[in-house]
Amino acid sequence: MTIGGLKKTSSSLALVAAAGFLMGGLALTPAKAADLGGDCCADLEERVAELEATTARKGNRKVSLTISGWVARQIGWYEDEDGPTEEDSEFYSAGHGPSGSRIQFAGSAQLTSNWTAGYTLRLRIVGDRSNEVLVDAGRNAVNARVVHDRNFVYLKNNRLGTFIIGRAGAPTDGIANISLGGRGVTGDSSGTDWNPSAIQGFDLEQGTHQAIAWISPTVYGFTLAIAWADLDIASAPNGDDDAASDAWDMALRYAQEFGPIRIAAGIGFTFVDNDEDLTGDGNVMGSIALMHTPTGLNVAFGAGTEMNGGLNDDGADRQYWHIQGGINRDFTGWGNTSIYGEYGRYDLDNGNDETDMWGLGVVQHFDKAATELFLAYRNWENDDIGGDGDVRQLMAGMRIKF
Repeated sequence: MTIGGLKKTSSSLALVAAAGFLMGGLALTPAKAADLGGDCCADLEERVAELEATTARKGNRKVSLTISGWVARQIGWYEDEDGPTEEDSEFYSAGHGPSGSRIQFAGSAQLTSNWTAGYTLRLRIVGDRSNEVLVDAGRNAVNARVVHDRNFVYLKNNRLGTFIIGRAGAPTDGIANISLGGRGVTGDSSGTDWNPSAIQGFDLEQGTHQAIAWISPTVYGFTLAIAWADLDIASAPNGDDDAASDAWDMALRYAQEFGPIRIAAGIGFTFVDNDEDLTGDGNVMGSIALMHTPTGLNVAFGAGTEMNGGLNDDGADRQYWHIQGGINRDFTGWGNTSIYGEYGRYDLDNGNDETDMWGLGVVQHFDKAATELFLAYRNWENDDIGGDGDVRQLMAGMRIKF
């Protein structure tokens, strides 16, 4: 989860990987100038001006600026037995679904000895990621565009925690996808980045009039986060496209090491309250991950449920569970290699629409280049009362962080 400029997740879930830079000025001391001779630096001002014209600079010397993000692209293949044509299959090239390309601007400044102020603005490309291509009936990408999905300011106190105002990720972001296996680039346990099929909390990023959140300090490995938002519920059953809802989202996370065992876990709850009877009671979701650090062997389990329809208006309960296991260690000297297998079950309609998924994948990290190469496969077997339809998906690509 990335909220308030803080990051509290396992190593593989990282929402944005920061590799920032801070550009300084150019100075020349009088002593060194004298050593250079009389007329050797006549063009110094011209060269400095040229350098400044090609250098990214921060706005002032009081508030820091860090630019980070990544570019992720992939080549994919799918075969859909229930596609527009029988045994519909196709290769495609698109932005990477689980982690579409993005750029983030963040910074902070010290207000007093106890208080820090900060900000985050993140821009993301939507419309050409693999999951957005695949859900389109015509298998064509919609028009790609740039949106801002992070735009908030915060105040942080080491004793009182962090207070956020603006558009940010909900506390439950990634709460059911905690993993220590280094495979976050290939997707999450919910399946939403490969196939839109599972449980999600409300989204503070889109359609939000206002949102506030608080993140506690970490105490004995525990961190609590609570957020409230005034959501815009589009396409309401009564035709009111401007129906508003008060939404609450909270999550408790834990991370600790006990000798050679590393553990990360979290549980979250989402509740949406409105006068339009648009939603059910809410969502509960969570996950736990364990890793044996000397060998890199790891396992992760996640699950979620939408009570009485959750955030959907169909009234049907939805549940899923998912397990991953594998090894994550440096075999090559380039960086960790993550090799894993996974299995999940998704019940989308009280047992009337069930999907089983199994998959395999490998992610190779290159530490010196902040780059990941990945290859992953998932097989979806759908058992629907209206008919069966299996989907097979393969994706390979690269993510470069900056």
